[in-house]
Amino acid sequence: MKKIGLFPLDIVLFPESIYPLHIFEERYRQLINHCHQNNLEFGICPIANSKMRQIGCKAKVVEITSRHEDGKMDILVKGTERFRLVNFTEGAKPYYIGNLEPYMDEPEIADFGLADQCVELFNNIAREIKGVFIEEIEINSIQANKLSFLIAQKTGLPYEKKIELIELRSENARLRKLKSHLRLILPAIKTAEQVNRIIRNDGYFRLKRI
Repeated sequence: MKKIGLFPLDIVLFPESIYPLHIFEERYRQLINHCHQNNLEFGICPIANSKMRQIGCKAKVVEITSRHEDGKMDILVKGTERFRLVNFTEGAKPYYIGNLEPYMDEPEIADFGLADQCVELFNNIAREIKGVFIEEIEINSIQANKLSFLIAQKTGLPYEKKIELIELRSENARLRKLKSHLRLILPAIKTAEQVNRIIRNDGYFRLKRI
């Protein structure tokens, strides 16, 4: 098991996604500075019902975009890989230290037809969203390890659904959930500004080919 600093948040960071964070608490400013200076990862654990979920994602600081006079900072982080939180301790550091183990998918046969359908639906939605650029996905040029996590970044998934998605250990199962969600919201996007706005404000930086 690996020990790592923890940052509990009400977000779901997907592997290979880029996410902006505003760091204001002193203990997490210490965590971010320590990790940035020493090129270390930290763990982002989603919070649900005031408790940390066991499944989270390691993160690395990509860039400190601004430092404020009061010590607060704005940063960009990139998700690396999922983990399962075995336990955590407090006291030695101002932030939690977690004992983690890798959290990998179970072996399965990839459903390429399902992947194609999800990409087609996602691209249709990307073309409909107004006010922000969402790069379409070229199925033959994908270099991301998991298509599902790439698609999930800009689909307007509710928070609890994001938690469900990152906890699934099957790429096919994640794609099936995304397909159902995409088929549901595509007609609504054409007429409902609220759905459009949720997707625009998902938080993740625009999708780029990795």
